[in-house]
Amino acid sequence: MPIWKLKIVAEANNIDVSTCRYKRDYVEKVRSKRLTEEQVRNVLANKAKKPQDEGAASSDVKAVAQEIEQIANRPAETPELPSEEEKGVERNIDETLAARPSFFDVDSAFQSAYNRMILGDFYGAIKINRDTRMLCLGTFSNSQVFSAAVSIRAADELIARLTEGRHPAGPGLKTALAGAKKAFMDGPPRQREESLESLEMLVEKAYEAFAQETEGAESELKSLLADYESFGTRTEEARRYLEIASQAKASFNIGDYAKFLEEAKVRAEGAKSVRAREIDEGFNLVKAAADEAREVGAEMGNADADIGEAKKAFDDGSFKRAVELLSNVERSVDEAHLAQMKLQKDLETKHVDKVNSILGSYEPMLLEASSYGMGVQNGLYHAANAKAALGKGDVVRAVKHARRLKEVATPIEKDLDLKRLELGIVHHVEGVKCSACGQESLYVHPNGTEKCFECGQSFQVPTVKPIRAAPGPTEAPAPAPRSEAVTSASANPAPSITPSRPGKTPEPEKKKRRLLRW
Repeated sequence: MPIWKLKIVAEANNIDVSTCRYKRDYVEKVRSKRLTEEQVRNVLANKAKKPQDEGAASSDVKAVAQEIEQIANRPAETPELPSEEEKGVERNIDETLAARPSFFDVDSAFQSAYNRMILGDFYGAIKINRDTRMLCLGTFSNSQVFSAAVSIRAADELIARLTEGRHPAGPGLKTALAGAKKAFMDGPPRQREESLESLEMLVEKAYEAFAQETEGAESELKSLLADYESFGTRTEEARRYLEIASQAKASFNIGDYAKFLEEAKVRAEGAKSVRAREIDEGFNLVKAAADEAREVGAEMGNADADIGEAKKAFDDGSFKRAVELLSNVERSVDEAHLAQMKLQKDLETKHVDKVNSILGSYEPMLLEASSYGMGVQNGLYHAANAKAALGKGDVVRAVKHARRLKEVATPIEKDLDLKRLELGIVHHVEGVKCSACGQESLYVHPNGTEKCFECGQSFQVPTVKPIRAAPGPTEAPAPAPRSEAVTSASANPAPSITPSRPGKTPEPEKKKRRLLRW
């Protein structure tokens, strides 16, 4: 719309445009009122119907009234062009962009006319200058069309990329793009310039809004990463994606920028979750260190209260404070434990034996469970830390990790037995009861060990040779007994075998075979 039409609309809606100097100022004032197209058409139509003062009517006013009536009767613009018309616009834009106009010939001709005038050939100067002016007008017209094609193509691509970057264009922007394309094809120069100016302004505003929003999101993410790093979160991966997103934004690849920025957020949250689980596990380790130090008589002081305060801070989301409190508690407990070791000379040897015993009992079990796909990473982590600390001579650290290893691995033992049974690695022993709990729940392992699934008691079945009183015919050996009384039978009648309990050895009888068992 020209300025005089904007003034009519502003006056009808009580919009102050007294301070406006340029057309852009009028447009901003009218747009701030958020008027619809129907309201604007009604204002212009009402202005055309108002009676004119006598003597004030003129040919210009009549022409304006006719133009207003044409605008009022014009149907609303469609936000998108038909597909066939869209293809025609794109084809014409491609052809226009293929031949860029140049003012080199115009500049050379003007210089030639000027040189002839300096030399006194005024007739030649006038003739060349007239021809050059016609050439200039034609080149200028081509330049206007070329400039319109560049703006339309750039606006179209930018709108598409903003949509990929999750900032879709509004209906007003789509309507402006469709209007600029339609004016490019069959519109008069004035309409083409006005529609092009409207499109360029709207696209600039859309991109500025996108840039402002993304800069805020990027700044917020950087602050979030700095906060996560303050309590030990590893954010290298998130920062790498953030750097890739910045590079995509610098190359105006808006779709990739939005994708990598969102991926950076996801990686940051994932790193925070991992760190939160590590801190939560840290409470168990510090508690194990405190229990171990308490067993050897070390003075704990306010360790339990400090652990409770750290746990409260952790539950409230204050991870940084929780880590600081937990580190202070662990340091004080380790120092008290070390002081107690200096007082008790044999305590270090006992700790070393204890760590080796726990590692020998539970590490092979965890490795077997890991080979079956069971989640035992936490237990293996403590086993590795205990071995590393023992190798460095840090007995206090080794014993607390060993204690935590035992706490983690003990509940896994029953699940591992069920997994072995599922895979057919262990087999049920029929008709034999456990000597500890009396249940018929003994299962034999490939190494000969029998284990009760109810009470967890294990029995080692030794391989023994029968004792013969005198040389005689070869007989089939009796099967090895398991835990309680087991009766051995063969094809040939043989004397019964009475197995003994642990700690008792049966007396041998003459000409009879007996088995020694424990």
